[in-house]
Amino acid sequence: MISLYVPRLFLPAAGEFPASRGIDPGKHIRGIGIERMAIPDAHEDAATMAAMSLLKLRERNDLLPGEVERIYVGTESGVDEAKAMGTYIIGMLEKVFGRGSFQGCSTVELKSACIGATLALENLCCWAAQDEERTGIVVATDIARYPLRSPGEYTGGAGSISLLVKANPRLVALEDVWGAFTRDEDDFFRPLGQSTAVVNGKHSNLCYLKAMETAFASYRKRMLKQGVLSPGKGECLTDYISHLLFHIPYPRMVEYASAAVFRKDWTGLPRWMEIEKEIGAEPNPRDFDDEEGYQAEASKYEKSFSRTEMFQEAYQAKARDSTLISRQVGNIYTGSLYLGLASLMEKRRLDEGERLCFGSYGSGCSAMVFSGIVQQRDYSAGSIREQLEKRREISLQEYEALHQGEGEVSILAPAEEFALVGVDGRGYRHYEYIS
Repeated sequence: MISLYVPRLFLPAAGEFPASRGIDPGKHIRGIGIERMAIPDAHEDAATMAAMSLLKLRERNDLLPGEVERIYVGTESGVDEAKAMGTYIIGMLEKVFGRGSFQGCSTVELKSACIGATLALENLCCWAAQDEERTGIVVATDIARYPLRSPGEYTGGAGSISLLVKANPRLVALEDVWGAFTRDEDDFFRPLGQSTAVVNGKHSNLCYLKAMETAFASYRKRMLKQGVLSPGKGECLTDYISHLLFHIPYPRMVEYASAAVFRKDWTGLPRWMEIEKEIGAEPNPRDFDDEEGYQAEASKYEKSFSRTEMFQEAYQAKARDSTLISRQVGNIYTGSLYLGLASLMEKRRLDEGERLCFGSYGSGCSAMVFSGIVQQRDYSAGSIREQLEKRREISLQEYEALHQGEGEVSILAPAEEFALVGVDGRGYRHYEYIS
């Protein structure tokens, strides 16, 4: 089961924001696919959002505090350099359930850019599989924030997703096959003490696609080696996948990632011969004098492939619907992949027995690809549509004040939620539940 929390404020992708930046609004809405960015209020941070999504998950599953044995937090928006965010989260929950109510729960914070929550999920799944009585929760929580007027600014967002992990899940049972890829890159990073990320957008996109393509190849090799799937003549692995879900820095990236995966999975099949008849053969790096020339031609070929009817049919059927919520929330880093799952639940696209394939990416860079089987048609992800419809639009001036940390008073007073109420002289953060 999963639950989602997003801040009650949003900045629209049209209107003041693009006009002030000299950007065509179409670049947001049609180009990258973002229509609204969720913006945290002055009393919110990654820890309060995490506590809210976890509280929603606990309430919806009737979990007693003592039943939750582990809380693993994936984030790159840490609120302390040493103290695990999970301890702050437990402290907030105990404001509601009583002091010591979660003292039997262990917690750890995993940081690996946007792939952190997936690494937490892998670890908790291994732990939970040993005993069907074990109950753990993975929390993905982040604030995607870039310098004002920087190229990455319009891919901001904020939110948290909590995942309930048990040996006998009700929603998706993960298959024990994980493909991976890791390489040292400087595509995206945030130096110590800096509140916003340093990002090379074009390079980051290339790193993402290369990592995803290679991790999928690793996953495919292991699926075939372990005999989980045995495609017949003219078939490939993606024929046995009902839905492809990817990390979503912005919705259009799902289309690019899908193209990279389908291209490699279809290579050598009769259908690929049909593709080559339509757009020609792929460029060969040996035919170019430098890497830059090859990459330029490879990029053109990718665009041609993405326009083919065969690819568009596959993309529409297996990937597009995973972007629904991200269009309204923006980038939430570690939780973005799992927004895709929530989107499929919201659109009622999941059927029992379907295979979901997840492509997780973390800048810097790492990727993991894994899969799971839908257990039942359980679409409840926590009144997502209602959450999104109740939000308040903010002005450009309000957004910039919050971004710069100048808003000491919240735009919307906290109500029935956790709030950061102060940071003392030692730098220790104090939270309360405001009813």
